[in-house]
Amino acid sequence: MTPADTRKLPRIGMVMSSMFFQCPEIEIPEICSIAANRTDLLVLLREKQLPANRFLQLAGKTGARLVRTNSLFMINERSDIALLSGAQGVHLPEEGAPLEATSAMIPGGIMGKSVHSVKSARSAEAEGADYLFFGPIYDTPLKRPYGPPQGVSMLNEVSKAVDIPVFAIGGITPETAQECLDAGAYGIAAMSLFTNRTTLLKLLDDISTMLTRYQ
Repeated sequence: MTPADTRKLPRIGMVMSSMFFQCPEIEIPEICSIAANRTDLLVLLREKQLPANRFLQLAGKTGARLVRTNSLFMINERSDIALLSGAQGVHLPEEGAPLEATSAMIPGGIMGKSVHSVKSARSAEAEGADYLFFGPIYDTPLKRPYGPPQGVSMLNEVSKAVDIPVFAIGGITPETAQECLDAGAYGIAAMSLFTNRTTLLKLLDDISTMLTRYQ
């Protein structure tokens, strides 16, 4: 996949973090493999606590399980880990390193960015972002320290303000996903939603079926 080929960008964002697992080096690669063999995903490995050596090991194992799938493997913020692990791109936080400089370190890589306003969305697009995560849309414990949820009205404004794909994130459930798609989101992304193996495949099937109604 090339940055310009957003038509093939997966529409389900699976954000993985070791904070949700007892044995992340085993569980995360396995869950990502199971899911990616069911449907196309944007897999984002987001680690803010692991030391670099463990992050790299986890990224290498996860990427290796995705190499024969049509899923996209992204690393959150760490361009060095992305390069060493063979990931296809880097996802930056709103206040992260300059997108242009990060992109130069990974020629041809996909560049994503998290944004929290229309202004930031437009700025990220101008800098060359290939897609955006916008949120949090709904209340979620992980994001409460950063302020109130943005809501679907703001999601609609952001989706209309840019020409690149916008993923809704933050408090996403199978029940709220349709509301986000109705508001103009290209796709949905979540963290804890995809951690339960028992319900994972049905969940992916339900969301994939829903997405077919929003071509």
